[in-house]
Amino acid sequence: MRRMALLLTLTMLIVLLAACGGKSGSGNNGGASATNSSVKTAGNTATAADSGKTGEVVTIRTSISDGELSKDQIAEFEAKYPNIKIEIEQLDGTKLAAELATNSAPDVIRISGAFETSSYAIRGIAMDLTDRIEGSSVIKMEDLVPMASVFRFDGKKIGAGAIYGLPKDWSNDFAIWYNKKAFDAAGVPLPDSKQPLTWPEVMELAKKLTKKDGNKIKQYGLAASEWGKTEPNFNLLLQYVLSAGGKINAADNATMDFNVQPVKDFINMWVEAVKSNVGPNSLNNDQVSGGDLFLSDKAAMLIDGYWYSGVIRSNENTKTHLADFGMLPTPIAPNGTRMAPTGGATGAIINKNTKHPDEAWKFYEWFFGGKPADDRAKTGWGLPAFQSKMALLPQETDFDKQVYGVLQDELKYAGFLPVNPYLSGGGWGIFDKYVQPLYFGKSSVDQAIAGITKDANVAITEAKNAAGQ
Repeated sequence: MRRMALLLTLTMLIVLLAACGGKSGSGNNGGASATNSSVKTAGNTATAADSGKTGEVVTIRTSISDGELSKDQIAEFEAKYPNIKIEIEQLDGTKLAAELATNSAPDVIRISGAFETSSYAIRGIAMDLTDRIEGSSVIKMEDLVPMASVFRFDGKKIGAGAIYGLPKDWSNDFAIWYNKKAFDAAGVPLPDSKQPLTWPEVMELAKKLTKKDGNKIKQYGLAASEWGKTEPNFNLLLQYVLSAGGKINAADNATMDFNVQPVKDFINMWVEAVKSNVGPNSLNNDQVSGGDLFLSDKAAMLIDGYWYSGVIRSNENTKTHLADFGMLPTPIAPNGTRMAPTGGATGAIINKNTKHPDEAWKFYEWFFGGKPADDRAKTGWGLPAFQSKMALLPQETDFDKQVYGVLQDELKYAGFLPVNPYLSGGGWGIFDKYVQPLYFGKSSVDQAIAGITKDANVAITEAKNAAGQ
């Protein structure tokens, strides 16, 4: 009964975090058991002896989507490895949580590296892939880009320790895209693409780029993302804190404290931007997505990563005049350090309890390091995990060359968001809950920060208690 209660509690926490997780790389899982020095947990780790016998056909289930793994690719893999069949299982957060609680989750689980790796590691779900990667003839450790280490976790720190996965692709998700037509319409020159702006400079530029006809807005200065409103979110906060050198996590990750100056500065800056109507927001109630506005010349800037170049190349409204678009470096906090982290790094882990670890690894190695990785890089819909594959990115048009040039500089400033492994992606919903009332003057920044800190620590404590810590 105690075990069932624990599983049910964990399931509820996972579903809760999935519901309030962010859209751009936010995870959806809480934490479980971790020691101070490692992430080794007791469990029914499968061994080679549990794997399929010679000649036996086994099925590897994965939650990698059919948009990322095509039928043709599956057929290609199965032709090469006729004893392994690949089955895609479409999962939402609720179903995945239930399958994890009953030990029936897929063999290869799709996750966000930035927000979920540490959570899956401390709960003993992710298999340690270090030895397999070090022994691989396909995946070379020395060829991995620094950002691939977002799938490493040593029990306290992201980016160090055992390797639990690899990114399928990733991006510098906090860079700025510009629409030259919108800049010209506002009579504002383009910024220098070789020097990052500060975030306050971005906001001031957004005000200048916002055009009005009386009280009607004809052009916005800034879209905060391709899918939502021009409002702050938890991911953007973490990037700002990282650049500013702020500390919000306790050394043991048991608590968080958002009552630090970078958090105050970030919230004040963004509340002012919302009230200035530099983009669609809760005050002006504009329901058009930031991406639609940007692509139709009605927003001058957009916050997003390299992957968005794929959108611009393929969109019917933009692909005929690519030279009107470009990428600027990831902004920094005032007097801060230049950091260009990923906000997602979509990839996968191998379920530690898979009954077919060798076959799961064969598929994993092929998908993440073989021909599919080459094919992904050539499309320009994300950055590869390998230095040797960077040259495969599109570099034909002037647009491609401009973006690629900025990217080469961005790669020098890789870093990892200060994600708390017990909060995982749950910070997004908590942040929104307390910051949105500020737009309407119904709260103060100090009250918002106190609320965020309180709720974050409640979630962390619940996650730790659920794991018996």
